[in-house]
Amino acid sequence: MLSPAANTISDDDEGQEGSKSSSSSSPSLLRICLSAGFVSQSGDRVVASNHGIAAGPSKSSYSATPSRRRTISSSPKRRKSVMSSDEGATTLTLIRTAQGIAKSSGAAPVSGRDPKTLAALSALGHWSHSYNGVTVNVIDPTTQSSSSGITYNQASPAAPPQGGGGGGVSGTGVSLFKNLRGGESATDKSSDNSNSPSSLEANAQRQQQQQQQLNLYSKLKSTFSEVYGSKLHSISLHNTTNSKSNIPLFLRTKTQHIPQLPIKLKLQQQPISDSEQWHENPYCHIYIACCENIDHYRAKVRPAVRAFVNQIEGSGIMSRENNNEDIMASSSSPTAAAASAGGKDKGKKTANEKALAKLGHAASKSSEAGNFGSRYIIIFVPVGNSAITSGASAAAGGVGGVGTGGNTGGGGFGGFRAGKKGGGVIVDNKHIINAAAAGSMDDNGSVTTATTTSSTHDGGSNNGQHNAAAAAAAFPPGPIAHTSKEVKELYHKFIKDFPNGRTVILGTLLDADISTISPLKNQEWKAFLHNLGGAIIDGFGDRVRRYDEELRRLDSKRAAFVRKLSGEHSKITEKKNSNGFEDEKGFDLSHFFLVKESLAFTYEQMQLPGEAKLQYEELDAFLPEEAWRQLAQQASGGDENGEGGTSDNKTLSPSDLAMAGDWERFRKLIKSSGRDLRGVSKFVPQYMYSREVRLLFQMGSPVDVLKRSKEFLVKEYRSKLLDVAADFGRKWRTEIENIGITSSSEKILASQTRMKQDRLKKEAGIEAWALSSCWDVKCAAEHYFTLSPPDTTSEGGKDDDDAVMSTAAPTLEEQDAARCIAELLEFAILRLIRLGDLALGDEKVNPIRRATSERPADTLKPWVPWKELRKQRGSTGPERKKVESEEEWIINLSPEVSSWVRNSFSNSSTYEDTYLELAKAAVYINRRAGRFRFASRLEDHRAEVLISRGEYNLAADVLSNNVGACARDQWNRAHYWRIFRLACCQRVSGNVLAYLETLTQSFNPRLSSVAPKKTASLFQNDLEALITDAAVAEPRWGAFPFLETELSIESETAGKSSQPLPFLRRKLSKYLTYVGDELRFSLSINSHLPRAISVNGIRLYLVTLASYEQVYRRNGTVSEEDAFRILSIDAPITIEPGKNQFSFSWQPMSYNVYVLATVEIQWKEASFFYDSALLRKPLVGLDIQPSEPTQTIELNPLFLIPGHVQNVRLVFHSGSDIITGGAVTLLCSEGLQVVPPNTDQSKLDEAWSDKCIISLDACEPGKKIVITTLVKSKSSKSGNDADDVQEMMAKVETSYRHKSYDSVMEKGEEPDSNPMTTLLEAMVTTLDRPALAVDGSEAFVFDEDRVMVNVSLHCNTPVPFFVKEWHLDLPSPLVVEEDGDLNKGMFQHAIPEGEMLLFGFKCLRTDNSDESSSERPILRVVLQDDFGKTFLQVLPLNLDDIYKQLRKEDEYAELHNATAELVCSVEEGSVGHPVPFVYNLNLRSLISPKARKSSMSVSVASEGPRPTILYNIISEGSDWIVSGKVQGLIDSKQSDIVSIPFRGIPTRSGLLRHFPEIIIEYLPIATLSESLPARTPPITVLSKTPERFKSLAFTNSLSLAVPQELEEF
Repeated sequence: MLSPAANTISDDDEGQEGSKSSSSSSPSLLRICLSAGFVSQSGDRVVASNHGIAAGPSKSSYSATPSRRRTISSSPKRRKSVMSSDEGATTLTLIRTAQGIAKSSGAAPVSGRDPKTLAALSALGHWSHSYNGVTVNVIDPTTQSSSSGITYNQASPAAPPQGGGGGGVSGTGVSLFKNLRGGESATDKSSDNSNSPSSLEANAQRQQQQQQQLNLYSKLKSTFSEVYGSKLHSISLHNTTNSKSNIPLFLRTKTQHIPQLPIKLKLQQQPISDSEQWHENPYCHIYIACCENIDHYRAKVRPAVRAFVNQIEGSGIMSRENNNEDIMASSSSPTAAAASAGGKDKGKKTANEKALAKLGHAASKSSEAGNFGSRYIIIFVPVGNSAITSGASAAAGGVGGVGTGGNTGGGGFGGFRAGKKGGGVIVDNKHIINAAAAGSMDDNGSVTTATTTSSTHDGGSNNGQHNAAAAAAAFPPGPIAHTSKEVKELYHKFIKDFPNGRTVILGTLLDADISTISPLKNQEWKAFLHNLGGAIIDGFGDRVRRYDEELRRLDSKRAAFVRKLSGEHSKITEKKNSNGFEDEKGFDLSHFFLVKESLAFTYEQMQLPGEAKLQYEELDAFLPEEAWRQLAQQASGGDENGEGGTSDNKTLSPSDLAMAGDWERFRKLIKSSGRDLRGVSKFVPQYMYSREVRLLFQMGSPVDVLKRSKEFLVKEYRSKLLDVAADFGRKWRTEIENIGITSSSEKILASQTRMKQDRLKKEAGIEAWALSSCWDVKCAAEHYFTLSPPDTTSEGGKDDDDAVMSTAAPTLEEQDAARCIAELLEFAILRLIRLGDLALGDEKVNPIRRATSERPADTLKPWVPWKELRKQRGSTGPERKKVESEEEWIINLSPEVSSWVRNSFSNSSTYEDTYLELAKAAVYINRRAGRFRFASRLEDHRAEVLISRGEYNLAADVLSNNVGACARDQWNRAHYWRIFRLACCQRVSGNVLAYLETLTQSFNPRLSSVAPKKTASLFQNDLEALITDAAVAEPRWGAFPFLETELSIESETAGKSSQPLPFLRRKLSKYLTYVGDELRFSLSINSHLPRAISVNGIRLYLVTLASYEQVYRRNGTVSEEDAFRILSIDAPITIEPGKNQFSFSWQPMSYNVYVLATVEIQWKEASFFYDSALLRKPLVGLDIQPSEPTQTIELNPLFLIPGHVQNVRLVFHSGSDIITGGAVTLLCSEGLQVVPPNTDQSKLDEAWSDKCIISLDACEPGKKIVITTLVKSKSSKSGNDADDVQEMMAKVETSYRHKSYDSVMEKGEEPDSNPMTTLLEAMVTTLDRPALAVDGSEAFVFDEDRVMVNVSLHCNTPVPFFVKEWHLDLPSPLVVEEDGDLNKGMFQHAIPEGEMLLFGFKCLRTDNSDESSSERPILRVVLQDDFGKTFLQVLPLNLDDIYKQLRKEDEYAELHNATAELVCSVEEGSVGHPVPFVYNLNLRSLISPKARKSSMSVSVASEGPRPTILYNIISEGSDWIVSGKVQGLIDSKQSDIVSIPFRGIPTRSGLLRHFPEIIIEYLPIATLSESLPARTPPITVLSKTPERFKSLAFTNSLSLAVPQELEEF
């Protein structure tokens, strides 16, 4: 089994931690660093199972997946693995130790610890530049000092580095910034004259100030650490990816976000000029300036700050003895030069220069000043009265809002903008706005300020140019707005005097309690942290540009070195130094490497691991591993084991330093090697690998760690082998080829043997290193990934985890990681095999190679038949083959090799065990990676090794889980070979059931083309012998491919349909048949055996669909108890090779849905069941419906006559069916009633009911039953409700069986079933509508007073009837003429159902003044049947159209018409002037059409009493005003023509076309009652008016009112 995961401490490891035995080994540095890195990634809590102490979580700030938390705890005991060792427990102990160190927050330095602890610390992210962060230099004159330099108080966590940090000033501990304390003026003319009165007074003041030291640095650091965690948060910067100037900036940059940046404050750190250690320099400086008033500022503070600024901006620091070294040529900024001058004369030295001269340093403008960093922040701390005033005003003002940004001109993070040009890094800001005092203040204390913009360019910083237009009179935002007038003036003095820096106010540093939080403190610190972040980013950009310049300078010298290293020139023309290497002016590889790595450290400090890793990749591209190897081979001698180095590293090998990532000591080793790196060059790839892996862990890329580890191991392995081969070739040329002639052959052979053995020993060590390293990577990766199957060991001790989790990993990350580990383990397997070859030598065969050869040893033996083999084996199974003799292993591995590797070569058995476990782990990981074919190949090799060891049961388990892999890929030959090997294992182990299954699988149709005939014949012999064993009778064997079955239906069916089966996710093809049909099923059996076989029987299981679903949901196995019917074929049955046809017959006697579920083939003791649900063939079913009944019923008469009592007779015929019983039900609707048969006449009135049930006895086929009863019908309703139908329903429900039922049941094969049922119905109705229905009726006038009426009738009687008579009744004014019946003699024959009858009548219109009758037209028809019984049919007719037409004509005949003509005397007139008009009425036309018809000459005046006519002339709707006699009576007795004069006045000018109208009507005529007016007809007037009248506008008007009686004026 696999060894426990590296993150689990088993019980066997208890008490072994920290101790070593002869069989134990210390974990490798590779395993330690990778394990710690993966623990850091997963966020594990390492739990000591044997101590119960849980260490704190890792303090790594770059844990990638916090959700992935796996607890490292104890696990149940497992079977001891040959690959298990205490390395995992020791590794976890080291990780716990490293976590404890990290938890203590680095109180003790880690540089002096052992490499393994350093490796764990570095991988956990503690001992790294990323953990330490960036350095900021703090200059604090308020901190106590001694004459020998700075004396750090207890608040300082560590003393400053001696000698300037190892790269700058050496040999003195005196502070560089001694003159920058503010106590001494930089403008003092003489510092040695201590006895002068002024000096005595200054010393007294200085002593008084020393008694009141503020120690603001300690407060600053404590507040920054305790409140803000010594970190800046949410920093964004632009990283330039392409420096080509012709590409736009927005295309060359990408934004990077730094969540948090650790900051390390150091007090007065000394500068380092060595470019190899620039990363140790601070990124920016902080100067703490305490100032009381303007005089104090001018006299002491400003000179001290100016001296500090001059040093960092323009005056570099170099030792006098190093002034002659070659340094970069660069120029300082003009601003710094101007500032350094400070207004002094050029020939005089400043006090700062004098102080430097005393210390042995020279002040000059060089590139080292930029390396030290020229970005600074001035922290202005008001003291004295100004501080009290400032605090009081701030408290009174209730400070709130954002803090000031100093010279940022707005304060807060939002106000800070900066921009970069060139270089590698650009800050995500636009401008840095410095608020400079304009120098004017008003009476109210408001300050008028002007803003300046300071941009950073290549080569230094430029002075901000004052922009007068941007001046503003408002208060600066933040704390400065709430300070006193004097503090504001001092603040603006700082801004004006030092525009290149940033100035912030931290008055709260004077608070006694640093833990106190106030709004003012929050604002001040927010502004300070914002400016600190900007200064760090600017300093970072400056440093990257300086690195770029230095690397370009060094890169220009590497061309000759590359040509020399690649061997292009056989001669080196350059001058050699005393060490035999290049001249000093040539390319210095060590210096280039250290500078490039220093740049990587800078990126790592800025939390940019990706950029840091890029530097190592560029180094690798510049000098790949092959170049380092060639450089190492040029060494003429040295320690071959890599133990060379300085005296400081005698106990530690360079290889350990490289693999541990001990950058401090390894860089010292490279530095001490000088220009000759041949001694350490072979360790550089290891060091670069360890550094890149740690950066990848910081990036949160565990998969990339595995990829890089795989690449490193393979390259390092090949490199080591090439080194051994080169060393062997060199020694061979030295000792063998150059040997003297006099040397004896024995000596030569002895030398050759010794050299070969030495080479083999070295190669074995390399193979062992590669093997253990691959396994170390796998064990380390288990801290983060799932690379081992779960513990599936059962209580019985059988390890059955082979088939566990055989699917791919659920995530792409897991799959990629598994792929890398799988490739590593395959590489490790090759190394193990190669190591075995080296251990056994050339004369012996590696047991792994022998087992996995093309022809295994057991296949070369003769094939023993099954029965003989069983006799030889007896009742006991095979035992594991014993090791006859221990193999002689000539290998002697180093003690540094992992213990499990050394133990693997104790003997052949342990060697094979190691291979099996390693291959098993590779199989599982390959499956996790989705590489199933690779896993299958390794499984084959495992099985062959187990077979060679005699472990046939284990080999069979492995092969049984792997045999189907080639089948899925359709690799038939490989599939058959695996089946063959599986059969070999099973037949030897004596597993009868498993062997039988394997044999049946071997006769697969796809394998028949590749199976050898002899093998197939041998397999069939064993198969025929196996099926006679009683052990094979108990199991239910499934559908094996050696016989293929296919079912079909031969009989013709009524149809086919499909039904989905959700529980199977398949469709059932149903064939529709009926009970009693003779069905035949065809069974096709395709045999793939080479010879014919004789089976005992073949059976077909029919299962109802409901039972089949229950069976499938239960266990999916159909048994005899589940089958409804089993169809069988009797023996003997011979199945020939190829296709065989068999048939089944069945005559069903019950109806249901059946499934042809299973075919059972009984072959001797074994029965093979071919379940349809498991076969890839259509699922066949039968939908058997009840047979069509042959029973009939007759119900007479065909219809009932409404209002009569009639006899009803029901006749039942059984037909060919067997009737088992039944019932007759008579149901009557409303209006009908029935009595039971044979009812007594005296009880007839009481027996009438709506329902009657009559039992029906059983009868044989061909019988007839007659039932007679009475039915009474009520009279039918009127014709308007003809839709109500009266009916009597006869229902005969019978239970019957098919006519063949008795003959089928006599055989005893068909199960008993329920009879079929049927329902026969008959119905007799009263006529649901009249016997004759009106299909249509119409009438039309064909003469002046004559109308033709046509009627069409539809016959609805089910039996023919005769029309006896008919009659048409019409309301007035129409009557049928005497000879108007046109239908006489036309219906003397029977009229069948559906016949159309057409009637025609001539009618006459009568002059009848009476009102129209309300009666409708009716056609009366009398029908007569064959028996002479008559039926009267009253049929209403629809003749509404003709009657409406007649009524309209009568109304029109009553209308009176008259004509009128309007005559105008003139054709034009003016508006407002009267115009005479005359209406001439013609009453002669006032006569009704009816009167006109009788006499055209009679007028209204001659008709009886002459009525009086009323006229009325109206002007509505016209353009006139009428006057005169416009209303009056007309005496129609005088004349028929009447003239009515009147006058009209036009109301508008223009052409008038509308004239007044006249209306006339009769006056009511008094009736006999004299109370109500008589009805008078209306009069229609047809008027004729003039065409137009021209109305003219008037200028004046004179009007006169005239009485109405006057006719003229």
